[in-house]
Amino acid sequence: MSGNDDSTKNGQGKLDFSKFKIPSGSSDLPVARKLILHVPVTKAAKQRYVRVHQDQAYHFECALLNLEGEERPFLLSPEIAQTIAKDAKRATLKLAIDRQGNIFLWPVPPIPEDGNDNPWNQSQREVAELAKTHWVRLTSNRSVGCYEPIVAQGDIPEPVWPELTMDEILTIAFGSTHVIIDHEHPALQKLWGLE
Repeated sequence: MSGNDDSTKNGQGKLDFSKFKIPSGSSDLPVARKLILHVPVTKAAKQRYVRVHQDQAYHFECALLNLEGEERPFLLSPEIAQTIAKDAKRATLKLAIDRQGNIFLWPVPPIPEDGNDNPWNQSQREVAELAKTHWVRLTSNRSVGCYEPIVAQGDIPEPVWPELTMDEILTIAFGSTHVIIDHEHPALQKLWGLE
């Protein structure tokens, strides 16, 4: 008969709970670590409170190509970005995290070189900047024509960032299939109507 029989469960026997006690400060328990296999490249969702990594090493200026029917964008080499300038979009990928510890790369529009900015891009940059120090939600206000931040009112703990370099994060986000460095890439063939 096991020590966990029905009489113990029904309260007729006494269970020695001291056998279950773990001394405080004990590090004998195995520690599990979450493996990151997917890093979305997306704008902050309107109902998620997020933070942006403060370290500039986790901000990556680049050019992206979004193709219809593709879940994630393609990362473009500077030469390819010049070749397809009309379809390429410049962005600063900022490492961000939500309250559940899910990381993503937020493609924030940079300040345009020609100085011709729009309120949507400008306000998105401002919200991303605020997210470095506050938990915020990115909400759109169509009547004003810009994004607005909603700052969390609760005392939310600081984010716990993964122990990955930006290069490792970019590798997970784009893999080998979503990086375009030559004109033979299938995404370009599709864009040009050659496929």
